[in-house]
Amino acid sequence: MKTSTRRLAAIALFSAIATLLMWFPRIPLIPTAPFMTYDFSDIPVLIGTFALGPVAGFVIATLKALLHFFTYAPQGWIGVMMNWSITVAFILPAGLIYHLLKRDRAGALVGMAGGTVLFTIVAVLLNVYVALPLWGIPAEQVAEMVTTVVIPFNLLRGIISTVATMLLYRRTADLVREQLNLQ
Repeated sequence: MKTSTRRLAAIALFSAIATLLMWFPRIPLIPTAPFMTYDFSDIPVLIGTFALGPVAGFVIATLKALLHFFTYAPQGWIGVMMNWSITVAFILPAGLIYHLLKRDRAGALVGMAGGTVLFTIVAVLLNVYVALPLWGIPAEQVAEMVTTVVIPFNLLRGIISTVATMLLYRRTADLVREQLNLQ
């Protein structure tokens, strides 16, 4: 992987945009769990991953999480760690499938579908064994929360991010590749 000033600038730009999109808008998707909000920050991370590769996507996701943690993170380190882990579980399979199969809409769609399944599984495991116990949720409520909140929220998150990315990625990714001379 060739690292250039333009490539680093693109990674920084995608990270900054993703960080801004974590702040607003924040949309509660599950009425019974208004504390779980959707933000559009996965979209620039996915587009950066498709345009620059999975390693760059990992760096973008990590920078986004660090910037969010040090500027404004209402859920604290637990929320930042959860978001980072789930984002990485989304973008890495999406980016790997996209770059290993075909760099087209079908490859992106298959990658994001696989990423959605993987990050939903990761979200369930992290909520059951880390977040909900640390936030003091009684064990008897955890199973119900997983089936009524965690799984539906994460599937919706994946679907929304996939649709939005599909609408935006080709134009943006092509523009970035053109600017970086990666055609």
